[in-house]
Parts: sequence; structure tokens; C-alpha cells
Amino acid sequence: MPFFYYVPAALGTVFIIVGAYHGWKLRSLTRRCTIPATGILLGFEEKKMKSGRLYFPVVQFQADGKSYKARYGFGDAEWDIVAGNSVDLRYNPGNPEEFYLYHRQRVWQQYASPFFIILGGIIFIAAYYSVL
Repeated sequence: MPFFYYVPAALGTVFIIVGAYHGWKLRSLTRRCTIPATGILLGFEEKKMKSGRLYFPVVQFQADGKSYKARYGFGDAEWDIVAGNSVDLRYNPGNPEEFYLYHRQRVWQQYASPFFIILGGIIFIAAYYSVL
């Protein structure tokens, strides 16, 4: 078999791995961050990527009588919040600087992205090899 025969399988596998990793990372964060709090969005840290820019919210909140300023671990190209907004979050009691922003989306909507990445990888592999 030529080398290029295996390229779709490799690319599809990469999609599946990336989707599974993203879903696992989100699930791990939501399991560790259990204490509800309200914080103030201070602004965003910007990170340039090859595909564009990602913005990571920086939030200040109170936990156990102490004030924390932390950057959210997930970035996005667009957010529906602006500096000065009050944001609901859940933080990790063992490490309050790790927090999870309560999005307005339901849980299944938050997992849609990893699901569709995995599904895309499966379809990519199946479509290529079912034709041969």
C-alpha cells in the first residue's frame, strides 16, 4: 500500500484524539470546580494563533475570604461578556485560581464541540475507506 493510503486514517485519528482530549479537559475541570462564586471580569488576555486570536477571560473573585485574580483556562474568539460584567463561576476548593465559568449554554451544548470533532474524524475515515 502507498503511504498516502494511510493519511486519511491518520488525520481522522488526530481529530478523534483532539476531540476526546478537549472533552476530557472540560469534564475534568467541571468535576474539580464545585464551589459557586460570583466574580468581576477584569478583561481578556489575548493569544495569537495561526488561525486567529483567542481571548482568555481574567476574573477577580472572593474565595474563603481571600481575593483571587485568575485567567480562565479556555479561550474563545468571541465572548458575550465585557470588562466590568459580573460573572458566575465555580472554583476548585483545593486551588481557587482554577475556575470554571458558568456559561449560559447547557452542559450538552458545551460538549457539542468535542462531540462534533470526534464525529468529524469518524466520518472522515469512514467516507474515505468506504469508497475504496
